[in-house]
Amino acid sequence: MKKAISVTMAAIMAFSLAGCTGTVNDTPGTAAATTAAAGETAKAEAGDPKAEGDKGGQAAAGETIKIGVLTDRSSVAAATVTWAEAGGILALEEANAEGGLDGVPFELVYRDTASDSANVAQKATELVNEGCIAILGPKSDGEAPTGATWAEENKFPMVSPCTMNTRVTIENASKYMFSCGFVAWPIAKMNAKYAADQGYGSAFFIGNDGGASGDSRDFFYRELGDGFQNLGSNQVSSNSTEFSAIISSVVGKNPDVIIGAVAGPNFVSLVNQGGQFGLWDMCDYLGWYTCDSTNTSALAEAGNYPYGKVHGVDLWPFWMDEIEGNAEFVQAYSDIGKKYYDQEIYPSDMGYTWYVGIKAIVEAARSAGGDLSPEGMTNALSKVHFSTMYGDDLYFRDFDHLMAHAYYYVTAVEDTTGKWSIPIGDVYAVYEGDEMLPSKEEVQQYAEENGYVFKDLSTQ
Repeated sequence: MKKAISVTMAAIMAFSLAGCTGTVNDTPGTAAATTAAAGETAKAEAGDPKAEGDKGGQAAAGETIKIGVLTDRSSVAAATVTWAEAGGILALEEANAEGGLDGVPFELVYRDTASDSANVAQKATELVNEGCIAILGPKSDGEAPTGATWAEENKFPMVSPCTMNTRVTIENASKYMFSCGFVAWPIAKMNAKYAADQGYGSAFFIGNDGGASGDSRDFFYRELGDGFQNLGSNQVSSNSTEFSAIISSVVGKNPDVIIGAVAGPNFVSLVNQGGQFGLWDMCDYLGWYTCDSTNTSALAEAGNYPYGKVHGVDLWPFWMDEIEGNAEFVQAYSDIGKKYYDQEIYPSDMGYTWYVGIKAIVEAARSAGGDLSPEGMTNALSKVHFSTMYGDDLYFRDFDHLMAHAYYYVTAVEDTTGKWSIPIGDVYAVYEGDEMLPSKEEVQQYAEENGYVFKDLSTQ
């Protein structure tokens, strides 16, 4: 485990011109320049529009190097987008504190898709026309297939921070599409390993209606085999807040554990209502975003978080002050929430995936040898390697472009020191790199079993 941060927070604060953080609205043709010392944001014109057909490249002297961001500021799911965007801004400020790219600062340029796949192509094309060298997005797994199709058709690199389901990574595999978010299959493998270690023999699944949700269930049972009892499954819309009928059914079946694939308001409602029905006295919960503040803040504040009963996968072990630079990193993230959004934010795995996504694009630009064309950036992303304080050697696998993260499997517990008002993690295991991702042979076998066409991106 790497114990040193890639750039000190002191360097970030000392850099007199941190460069452009980008538009905080969705208006084409504007940018925001941030003076770190003053902490003020000044709007400026982005400069002459790129010539028609220009798909990115090296910024001219005095300009910025633009990175596109497909965000969500107008759907029901937009309530937590601040936590995500803050991670991207933190990576940008680090990069610009290090001098940008040969002294030219990076800039984030945003477009709002409202989590609607119908908007992805138009918004992505606008970012290309703004002169962006690559795009972070789409944000949701429902948009991911459209994003991959657009990237392939336009031959333009996209790095998605969303939770990916396996069918998307097979059927929509593209040389130009990269994934830096959670992936359903390794989540399922880690939950299955924990279930086996604890001696569980039965489970009931509660998830939302996304493809990654269903994958996290199916691969869980695939890993454990026929001897493990599947006592039922319910999938609800991402807007659902009523779980009483489902919980009543679960209580009647008395499973050893709940396999969960809900987050945000879904998770808060399930936990609250589960407590009212005595569900957490009966069984534990396995999932992900276990200590993520977007999942846990409201529950902890109300005193309703079932400490010790929720287990699962985290990417950002924010509570581990023994990791050098961690406390400063967490503080810098929180400060961005106050500075740009006038909002208190705590650590979020979603913020971390946006952080590593922007960092991957930055590091690829630095290793591209001056070629920031779409092909140059795509080739650089396929070869990029970098580390964070939470894991050594992050990279995109050559055959499917999934990022090899460090995964922390934890139990959510109460912080007895009083430092954190949200749950922290008691670490059960740390899995490095692609230790939990499926092998090429496993992916090929799964594709054959389900009639999918497997595309080996390493041969593209």
